[in-house]
Amino acid sequence: MLGVPFDGLKNKVLVATPAGQGPEVIVGPQDWLGVFSAADLLEPLPESLVTPLKQAVLPVALDGVTYGGKVYAYPILLDGLALLRNPELAPRSPKSIEELRDYAVELQKDGKIKGFYFDLRELYFSWPFFSANGATVFRPNGLEPGLTGPEGVQAARYLKSLRDQELIPLGAKNDFAKSLFLDGKLAMTLNGPWFLGDLRARHTPYVIEPVPPGSHPAASFIGVNGLMVNQLSPRKQDAFPLIEFLGNKDCQVTMALASGRVPARRDAQAEVAQDPVKGPDIAAFTRVVEQGVAMPNHPAANAVWDPMKQSLELITKGEVDPTTELRAADEAIRQKIQRMVE
Repeated sequence: MLGVPFDGLKNKVLVATPAGQGPEVIVGPQDWLGVFSAADLLEPLPESLVTPLKQAVLPVALDGVTYGGKVYAYPILLDGLALLRNPELAPRSPKSIEELRDYAVELQKDGKIKGFYFDLRELYFSWPFFSANGATVFRPNGLEPGLTGPEGVQAARYLKSLRDQELIPLGAKNDFAKSLFLDGKLAMTLNGPWFLGDLRARHTPYVIEPVPPGSHPAASFIGVNGLMVNQLSPRKQDAFPLIEFLGNKDCQVTMALASGRVPARRDAQAEVAQDPVKGPDIAAFTRVVEQGVAMPNHPAANAVWDPMKQSLELITKGEVDPTTELRAADEAIRQKIQRMVE
């Protein structure tokens, strides 16, 4: 076993593996699959492992580790964004994204707390509102941008309304949202299971629930951490039994309880839910995961984040027309993808 800081792990694998110094098994998120696969570093899982996985894990887990029609990782842990609500400040659960906004405005009208707060420029955090309006990252069966059509325009207008209603000011940061929520000064925010340890330590009241729907369900991006096998390893046939063992029910239960994340296996989810401390939270995040969509694992997704961040900043400031600006973002994304393909 070799522990490597997460920030350096991807590049370490990319450099060490072609030189014959890579590990047999790599633990990492699904958005590495496209890059590693394009570099011919990963061995697809054999059908003897894939067939049982189709019954054992949530569909979103398998979606996240499938690239080019092949399964490249054994999914173990899942995470995504939920609506975190302080029930002492916001006792009611909003039933739609419109009600979420209007309820937040009502809660903060006396100026004592903030109603709803997050960094809306970051697409990872704003994505549930795009999906709630029917947008997709890419159009089906291709790499055509799916965020910049009429559905995306509706989502961008909704996000602008959060600024117009004085819920989310310019310069809003997620770190500040965390501090406000921990201090009991924020009724609702978006965050993931990695935040729960801080909440428990501060004894801050919280409820975990999926982001409410719009005209469509609000699907968070789901991160899928999995076990990958080095294609260049001379011991690939030894590695497959290892990942099958590390992905079994008991191991996933142990990892889920240690991390607070959702196990990919259904039988592990049922067992984890019985834990008296972390079980209810993991069960709540399981509902979020079941409603979500896998984070894109195609390298072309890297062309989306920066143009969309720039566009969302301009749109929500009221400096540009949403339709015109998203057309510009569409063109920028297409050009970046074209350069990647060439």
